[in-house]
Parts: sequence; C-alpha cells; structure tokens
Amino acid sequence: MKTQRVVFGLLGLIALGIAYIVGRYFPSAPPRSIHDNQITLYSDGGGKCHLNSPVLNMSAHSDTVQWVPADNNQYSITFIKIDPPMGSPPLPAGYVKETPLVPPDEPVTIANGQPSRPYHVKSSTKYYYYAIFDQNYPSTPCKVSTDDHDPGLNVKQ
Repeated sequence: MKTQRVVFGLLGLIALGIAYIVGRYFPSAPPRSIHDNQITLYSDGGGKCHLNSPVLNMSAHSDTVQWVPADNNQYSITFIKIDPPMGSPPLPAGYVKETPLVPPDEPVTIANGQPSRPYHVKSSTKYYYYAIFDQNYPSTPCKVSTDDHDPGLNVKQ
C-alpha cells in the first residue's frame, strides 16, 4: 500500500512537470484589450458596403484596428486612392492622402472571409479618410470616403 502511494505520487509529480513544460511552449492567447478595435464590413450585393463602425476614434499609443468581413467577399481598404466619384462630396481642401497604419500596407487586402491583420496607427493627430473596394478594386469604391457615414480613423495622441 505504501509503495503504491509513492508510485502514484511520483507519477503525479511527473505529470505536473510535463504540464508545466508544455504550458511554457504553448502559452494561451493574450486577452483582447479594450483598445483592439474590429471593424466589421459587408456588401449589400448592390455595389455598396456597410460597416459597423464607420468612424473610429483611436489613440496612437495603444489602439489597434482590424477589418473583419461578415461575408465571403474580398475587400481592399485604401487610404491613398480615396478620390470620391462624381456626385459625392469632395475631400477637404488641403487634405494630404497618407496611410496611418503601422506597418503601412496600401491597400489592406482582406481575403475571402478572412480578417485583416491588426494594425497600430502612427502617432500623429489627424482624421484619416479611407475608401473600401470590393472585388472591383481599383475601379469604383463600394464605400466612399466622404459619404454621409464617412469611413475614417480619427487618431489622437
């Protein structure tokens, strides 16, 4: 009986040691921060795209942004090719087109049903307009940068 307890005790210690070693090599995913922003987008099938957060306020030092499609379409997000088509409000006078994303992917490509990678933003206070294209990139945007629910990232330090 005493030998049996010793054997089970040793087996338990060995199991705990193995669990510890395995746990160090396969850490759990870090918890999502309240500063990790996901923008969900989808197409209505009529050439228009919709977002759950058309305008996002971000802090340059701690926030991230990621675009997540709610359907299986392919999308492109651009901060450079944002010229509104005829009939849409123009960009503000003197607006400089640039990407706030770090790393600076241009355009951000969202493959069929897969989210984009998370991006940090530059540490410069500015409102960054962007346009969304579906599989028709770079012809006509499905979400114009200056429409009534304009997509943009408002970055503050």
